[in-house]
Amino acid sequence: MRMLHGPDRVLAQPGDLTAELVEQMLDEAGRLTSGSCVRAISSEPVGTGQMADTVRISIEGTGVPSTLVAKFASSDETSRSTGKMMRAYEVEVCFYAELAERLAMRVPDALFCALDLEAGTFTLVLEDIVGARQGDQIDGCSVAEAAACLEDLAGLHGPCWEDSGLAGLAWLGRGGPGLEAFTASVVQGVFPGFLERYGAQLTPKQVGLLEGFIPKMVDWYAAKEGPKTAIHCDFRLDNLLFVPGEQRPVVVDFQTCVWGSAADDLAYFLGGNLPAHERREAEEGLIAAYLGHLASAGVTGYGRAELDRSYRLGTLAGVVLGVGAAMLVQRTDRGDEMFLCSVGRHADHAIDLDALDAF
Repeated sequence: MRMLHGPDRVLAQPGDLTAELVEQMLDEAGRLTSGSCVRAISSEPVGTGQMADTVRISIEGTGVPSTLVAKFASSDETSRSTGKMMRAYEVEVCFYAELAERLAMRVPDALFCALDLEAGTFTLVLEDIVGARQGDQIDGCSVAEAAACLEDLAGLHGPCWEDSGLAGLAWLGRGGPGLEAFTASVVQGVFPGFLERYGAQLTPKQVGLLEGFIPKMVDWYAAKEGPKTAIHCDFRLDNLLFVPGEQRPVVVDFQTCVWGSAADDLAYFLGGNLPAHERREAEEGLIAAYLGHLASAGVTGYGRAELDRSYRLGTLAGVVLGVGAAMLVQRTDRGDEMFLCSVGRHADHAIDLDALDAF
């Protein structure tokens, strides 16, 4: 378990990093040996995250990594306020400090974790997955790549399956009626603006699905049942890093990790990251493969029949996240394209499986 530092160690922005601080972080993480040193550092923005500011740190030194990745609270006031309101920064830092090491999922190693809950700021320093290619939700992925991603997903769900100790962690088990009602009110509040901004670019069937679902979000939450585990809640290609020559990706961005239904993650990935025609052809085979990985991780008594209703309900999880995030984070051209693509695909998925008839 990585040590979680308090407000006195949080850095407000990438420019606050110095060579001395990076060397100290490496030392505390046990990454320095006799003669190791950091002489100088530089940084540049990396990634497409809209909730936090992420930089790659280039290091000049001896016996130290050539690069690291550091994350900070967003410099954009809207995104930063959203991160604090949704507890996103708290969740990601605590994930790396308290949960990451027990998983079979491939995640970056965390070298430094610091959090200021009151201010809503954090500093997270991670290993850099050198040479990796970030996935692209808009472009989608092949069925073979999707199968490899689902093996990683089972590597999160399986080790945490129905673990009451994890469910009791305040940052992870923060769900329940209170959070659900709050989330519903937020998404319902921004929904008219979402339709005004994106509605003309969606199909009439997709708009009809949204209009039929968003007012019933509380009922949807109440209908959820079945076993629980730690879920990523934003498991999509933009949060996956693909290393050349390696099949399984490395998973990043755990700001939405929560105690919930594994089917939400599964439906979210398959519905949002495969074009509809490819998803329809490959869906059952990919679900079977995922269930096989769960069984290999020790999960028993959970097959296709047990998954069915939860999976149908899970197709709507992407609608919730897409509509809410589109209106609550810093707006960018790519963000607009991604949210439109995501919500459209999830709406089609929900329509295909008659999700509104599942509750």
